[in-house]
Amino acid sequence: MHWEQAAMLVGLLSPLVGVPLLVITFYLRAIREHQTTTAAEINHRIRTIESAIHDLLKATSDFERTYATKEEWVRESMVARQRLERITEMMARFQAEMENGHGVAAELGRTAHATCQVAQRLALWCEQNIGRPGQRAGGTTEESPTGG
Repeated sequence: MHWEQAAMLVGLLSPLVGVPLLVITFYLRAIREHQTTTAAEINHRIRTIESAIHDLLKATSDFERTYATKEEWVRESMVARQRLERITEMMARFQAEMENGHGVAAELGRTAHATCQVAQRLALWCEQNIGRPGQRAGGTTEESPTGG
C-alpha cells in the first residue's frame, strides 16, 4: 500500500470518525453549559435563602422579649393541664355514652318512635274527622275507579 492509497483511505474514513467525534464534542459542551447554568441558579438560590435568614434574624432580634417568672410559668402550665384533663373527661364521657347506647343510636330510636306516634295520631284524627278512605264526609261510599 502506497502513501497515496493510505491518504485516500484516511480521507474516506475521516467523516466516519469525525462526525461522531463532533457530535460527542457538542453533547459534552451542552452538558457542561447546563451544569454551569444549574450551579449558577443554585448559588443564587442559596444566596437568596441566606439573605432571607439574615433578615429574619435581624427582625427577630428587634423584638423586645419578656420572660415569664417561674411562678407564672407554673400557674400557666397548671391551667393548661386542667383544661386538658377536662377535655379528656369529656371525651371519656362521650365515648361511654356512645358505647352503652345512650348516644346517637338511642336518640335516633326515640325520634323514630315519636314519628310513628305522630303518624298514628294523624291517621286517627283523619279517620274521625274526614272519614275512612273511599267515604265521603256524609258517610256515603264512592266507587273505586278499579271497580272494587
